[in-house]
Amino acid sequence: MSISIFVAAACSQTTDSAQTANENDGYVQIEGKIKNPSSEGYVVLEKIGEQNIDVVDTLMVSSDSTFRYSMKNEDPGFYRLNLYDRQYVNLILDKEDVQITADGNRPDGLVEVSGSRDTDYFYEVNDIMRDFQQSVNELNADFMKARSENEIEKMQQIEEQYLQIEQQNNEKIKSKIRDMGSSIAALYAVNFLDAEKEFPFLDELATKFQKDLPDSPYTKQFVAQVESLRSLAIGMPAPDIQLPNPAGDTVSLSSLQGKYVMIDFWAAWCKPCRMENPNVVRMYKKYKDEGFEIYGVSLDRSKEDWVGAIEKDQLTWEHVSDLQYFDSQAARLYNINAIPATVLIDPDGKIIAKNLRGSALEEKLAEIFGDA
Repeated sequence: MSISIFVAAACSQTTDSAQTANENDGYVQIEGKIKNPSSEGYVVLEKIGEQNIDVVDTLMVSSDSTFRYSMKNEDPGFYRLNLYDRQYVNLILDKEDVQITADGNRPDGLVEVSGSRDTDYFYEVNDIMRDFQQSVNELNADFMKARSENEIEKMQQIEEQYLQIEQQNNEKIKSKIRDMGSSIAALYAVNFLDAEKEFPFLDELATKFQKDLPDSPYTKQFVAQVESLRSLAIGMPAPDIQLPNPAGDTVSLSSLQGKYVMIDFWAAWCKPCRMENPNVVRMYKKYKDEGFEIYGVSLDRSKEDWVGAIEKDQLTWEHVSDLQYFDSQAARLYNINAIPATVLIDPDGKIIAKNLRGSALEEKLAEIFGDA
């Protein structure tokens, strides 16, 4: 789920009276030191908007490489400090004064921010996601090695490991969001949750923000996006999809009604998708004669890659694609912004589960069909 951040640019003149201004309500002061200042370029405070990034003001850096800036700030917002177009320091500014130390000359250089609890939350979320991504990268390497050696059991074990660390990471993010209270940092953190799977949690969070920050534009945007997901919630009718198969014939999702159908959003280029395919093949073989069908929706761009992956992974169910990547009609219809993603539909065409993979998929199908 992508949270759009509103643009509310403001311009002001930096003066020597900045510290005095900070004594008045509604002002926040930003001060800091640049370890390796550049003789070219500028230090610019920018506000992150929904579609773009707007300049708030250019900060003056003194001869001792320090800066101090004060601005009126009525509501919390997402900002960044642009250091000479070489390094960016992300900030969430509210009423707290902020102190910054940064390298200034390297994208991955030193950054230390203090004074803003909201900004602390922002970086804590990034730390959680960095550790998760490192674990995923290691598993991807192990999976590719197992795949090259045709170690099917090992591949399945790695898939189970992935699902476990994904769930653990999900719980860490949710726990961190709960710790944040009504900080708008929570609306950054929700980007790392599966919006479809976590709809009840997001719905509860939207209610909380409506109560605590009803007039915030961030609340209004978040609530609107949660509402847009409601039509795809568990128990709702699954929107129909009509796309061409590899032969060019249109195959509709509704043509499979009467069976339990799993819509499988995937792509040949998607490593986690390819990791999961052996498990999906196994489940399809086990339950296809019991009334289980799969409707594969590829988000590929290349027909050759798409068809090649179908053949290589031995995916023998229905496949469709308009080869439009994430601009696919089906992806837009189902709000898909990351894959693999699945939607399980009952014989009446209603959504009964989402994003089932690995053991979770196996357990759900065993619940439906028993030991076939």
